[in-house]
Amino acid sequence: MPTKICPNCNQRYIVGFDCTDFIHKCNSGNTSIDQEDVVKIGNWEDYTGSGIIPKQAVMRQGNINELQGTRAGIEGEDKEELTRRGARKSTHRQRQKFEFINIGGKINA
Repeated sequence: MPTKICPNCNQRYIVGFDCTDFIHKCNSGNTSIDQEDVVKIGNWEDYTGSGIIPKQAVMRQGNINELQGTRAGIEGEDKEELTRRGARKSTHRQRQKFEFINIGGKINA
């Protein structure tokens, strides 16, 4: 069996010779690489669990500005808390990254 390397987290994995694609759970020990940001657009349910966000909260998310009421805020500057990957925490959530790796098979569209 050939040893391959994940293009996202550089971890080695082994698959059989007849395998044409593989889904790898990134686990390098670095949370910036092992997680991904997903936009919050309302209620969700996936492999990480589920969550409920009221419609009013979705409509107002992203309005957080740490500079509100200061001169910089009046001049249009916007400062918010960010995730490790640079997305705004008020509009994104984090979840475990699974990398789809096409080893050599054709993807049927």
